[in-house]
Amino acid sequence: MSGTGDVEEFAELLRELKGRTNRSYAALAARSGVSGSALHRYCSGTSVPGDYEVIARFGKVCGAGSEELLELHRRWVLADAERKRDVSRAPAAVSASAARTGPAASAVPAVSRGETDAGSDAETGAGSGTESEAGVLPEPGPEAGPEPLVSASVPDSAPEPGSDPPPWRRRPLIAVLALAVLTAGAAVVLLVGKALTSSDGSDGSSDDRLLLSSRCPVVVSMGQSDGCVHELQSLLARAGGELDIDGAFGPATQMRVVVFQLRSGLTANGSVDERTKRALYENEGKPLGTWTPERVTRRIREVFTEDPERAVGIADCASYLDPLYTLPNSNATRNWGVFQLYDGTLRKLGGTREQALDPDWNIRAAHRLWALTHDFSAWKACDRAYRAGSKGDKGAEKSKAVEESKAAKGR
Repeated sequence: MSGTGDVEEFAELLRELKGRTNRSYAALAARSGVSGSALHRYCSGTSVPGDYEVIARFGKVCGAGSEELLELHRRWVLADAERKRDVSRAPAAVSASAARTGPAASAVPAVSRGETDAGSDAETGAGSGTESEAGVLPEPGPEAGPEPLVSASVPDSAPEPGSDPPPWRRRPLIAVLALAVLTAGAAVVLLVGKALTSSDGSDGSSDDRLLLSSRCPVVVSMGQSDGCVHELQSLLARAGGELDIDGAFGPATQMRVVVFQLRSGLTANGSVDERTKRALYENEGKPLGTWTPERVTRRIREVFTEDPERAVGIADCASYLDPLYTLPNSNATRNWGVFQLYDGTLRKLGGTREQALDPDWNIRAAHRLWALTHDFSAWKACDRAYRAGSKGDKGAEKSKAVEESKAAKGR
């Protein structure tokens, strides 16, 4: 994969984040839970990770703020889409190459091949006299004169019952029919226009529901930035979701949309279609309400009595301690909740996506995973990042103690 377009913009932001740390690829990789060679490929634009999770950890290690993480996710979505397009083009290119080297008949226009099985006649357009090489009927020759209005063998009298009227009588009839069709069409347009426009000229949207009006697209989705997104975010906030109302549809907005859709019994795909719009306007409860990070932290310590601080650190790495945190994977699955439980893991635990968004259920389910091995191997990447961070903190404390000792001796 060559670093072009969206892939290069994604790699450029990764290099910018790395540059501010003054750390090597190996050091950042250890803290991010990814190999140094893979991280180098991502930053050089020769590869794009299939999942965003590793990139989110890299961004955090590099000190990226919330806005930068949103931008990082946006660029990853675009780069991943470009990667998939490149993969889909490869088989098509091979097929096209094979077609060019195949039989000469493959170069014949489809219309000619499909109309006849006459061999060379079909390939050249000759023989039948009804098709040209492009599969189009030839123009009439100049020798064809105008059709006589009256046949010499038919007397100038009324036509027999059931026979077609002569041409001079067909023309007025055609004109009358055409006028009738046009009149009917104009009437339909007026009626439809009246039905779609209310008495106050508001395009039929008398209840001022912006998302359902003609001013917003049929589907509001990731990457959009306008007043329609501002309205969407306001409705999500009214439903109990905590997010910035900035008019930009980014990853944080999509997460809240996914959770709202799931809890409202809709298809949880993160795109706001008409059903989701109506549910947002008609919602009277708070389907996005959940625990604060402080409450999440307390509950993790209560459940993970064996190693509470490490468990909190891993949950913070995985979800920022946000019970409604969801991340998409490249295979159309998602990770859910405090400990980012994967769809496949939920099935093994006998749980559902709805349960995974319940912080208490999620934390207890994570402890069940921990109890299988009595370690945090189910979260290898975050565990490596946590251990690397702990070592770094201990090293910093040791260096500080050494410096204080030297200073004391100097005094």
